[in-house]
Amino acid sequence: MVEKENPLARMLRPVRLDRPIATSLARGSVYSTTGLVAQGILRFATSFLVGHIAGKSVLGEVASAIAMSLTLALLWPTTTGSAASMFLARARGAARPEELRSTAAHLRMRTMQTGLLLGAVCLPLWVLVDRGSWPDALSVAALTIAYSGYSFTRGVQFGAGQVLRATMWDVTSVVLGLGCLVVLLVGGVRSTALVLPLVLTYGLYTLAGWPYGARGKVDRARRRELDGFVVLGAIGTLASTGFLQLSQIAAKLAAGDADAGQYASAIALATPASLLATSLTLVLLPSLSETFGRGDMTAFRAQTNNATRALAVTMVAIFCSIMLCSRLIVAVVWGAKFAGAEKLLPVLVIAVLATNLCVASVNALNTRSRRGMMINTISSIIGMTLGVVLWLVLAPRLGLNGVAIGYLCGTITIAAIPIAWVWRKDGHHWGLVYGKVVLGVAIAVGLVVVAHVTNLPLLLDPVCALVFLAIWWLLNRADVAKLPIPGLRRR
Repeated sequence: MVEKENPLARMLRPVRLDRPIATSLARGSVYSTTGLVAQGILRFATSFLVGHIAGKSVLGEVASAIAMSLTLALLWPTTTGSAASMFLARARGAARPEELRSTAAHLRMRTMQTGLLLGAVCLPLWVLVDRGSWPDALSVAALTIAYSGYSFTRGVQFGAGQVLRATMWDVTSVVLGLGCLVVLLVGGVRSTALVLPLVLTYGLYTLAGWPYGARGKVDRARRRELDGFVVLGAIGTLASTGFLQLSQIAAKLAAGDADAGQYASAIALATPASLLATSLTLVLLPSLSETFGRGDMTAFRAQTNNATRALAVTMVAIFCSIMLCSRLIVAVVWGAKFAGAEKLLPVLVIAVLATNLCVASVNALNTRSRRGMMINTISSIIGMTLGVVLWLVLAPRLGLNGVAIGYLCGTITIAAIPIAWVWRKDGHHWGLVYGKVVLGVAIAVGLVVVAHVTNLPLLLDPVCALVFLAIWWLLNRADVAKLPIPGLRRR
């Protein structure tokens, strides 16, 4: 049944699990991108305003607090969002409404249990890591609980086919969060309490998207399937997505708050461009799950292939342009007091690019079976272990550069394994796709080295980026024409 209610009225009412909104993959990507851009603006504005108004050390403290909360939430609650997105969509595709409601009810209970537990764990942990006060720890614990609820309710709305509703609440909650941040900074707050605007944002979103109407109990086999998915996903997500957050904490422990603030400034510039891939995940996972639920493997493989090719073309263009303009971007956004971040940014950009390129393969493996999830989990553990070992070896000698290099090597490993597995398993023809990716990144790295070695004027950075984009377009003209962008699709 397709819901035709006014979007504003739908937004203000409790989320309906049984009233999906018919949305294409392309339109769903636009909606989810809008919501994630709003969330990205809040996260970037938090870093930007705190760094410029409160200073580098306070930014390092706040960024580390956020990293700890997000890392703890990855231990279970964040993956309940992925589980909701996938299993609710699969139940819809198989036309099983009772399973839909009972699944939401079970995941809701698990989110409450683990979110509150992790919030309690966060209290002594933050006091230990930051040598801080209990009131500061309460702020970090509140953020852990709020983000846990946000992750779950976002997955519920996408799994229930309520993408536009989720986006509208993203934008609304972010506006209120930004207002709260400005009030605190103007009021002179210079502590971990600056995470409270994020608590407001995620908390409001959680209340708005909570599946109040979910009911019923899952049987033992279903419960084991759901909890098993979350356990494997939590381990894998902690070792992949959480790896970035752990690198921020590693920077704090290795170099102190001031240098951790510099590392945070580079991350703040490297990660926003990944919102496109993240938004694709939010609509691709339920779409793949619904297709898998119908047993249409031809469409399943086609969606994976198309998403991979689109990501390769767009992500390399975006991230390599950021890399080539790194000196200018740091100078304009952060200024002289954050000098040195321009050396970290290219390394972090390549690392984040790697995590984006594997999105379609990771989602395809997660959808198919528990074995697929095991592959993702094992690759994440291998990659994170490699990164941590490199931190222990390189960070004492290279400082922040050692942390960034360890993160880069780990993420490339994490991305390569699922890509190779799906490539071979489904017989995709991706040799030319990834060959061009490697060539494009090599060209961009070469131009960056030339710019740094010859000390080119900063204003020439955009020229280098334009040269790269022209070369990249020549290499990918056919794939660019297939992207769902008005004016680019061939008729």
